Amino acid sequence: MLILTRKPGESIYIGDRIKVTIVEIKGNQIRVGIDAPRDERIYREEIWLQIREENKQAAEAAFATDDALEGLRTSFGKGKSKGGGAKKGLAALSGTIAKPVAPAKKSESSEGGPTVIKRRKRKKDE
Repeated sequence: MLILTRKPGESIYIGDRIKVTIVEIKGNQIRVGIDAPRDERIYREEIWLQIREENKQAAEAAFATDDALEGLRTSFGKGKSKGGGAKKGLAALSGTIAKPVAPAKKSESSEGGPTVIKRRKRKKDE
């Protein structure tokens, strides 16, 4: 861990894109300003730990679902698949459940350019 001493109003840079400024020191609290591009995610530690835990739980649940689908596939007499078993089982089951979606209206440019998809907003009365 790098430890630096800064006074209010002084800054440090992290790489070329992130600037951290000490805004105020009040008792045992420090206000920090962070100037970073919008694509950089910045979290307080407790929020970051919570997100990490939720991602871990979601990954475990997805793995359990894949195992359950493989068990269903085997129960229906198709046997074990070669290679990515659970994924094929998931694709086979989801194909029977999925409903078709109506395509959006397309119009082509008169100059042979890219296709533009137009979607109309519904009126509140409809």
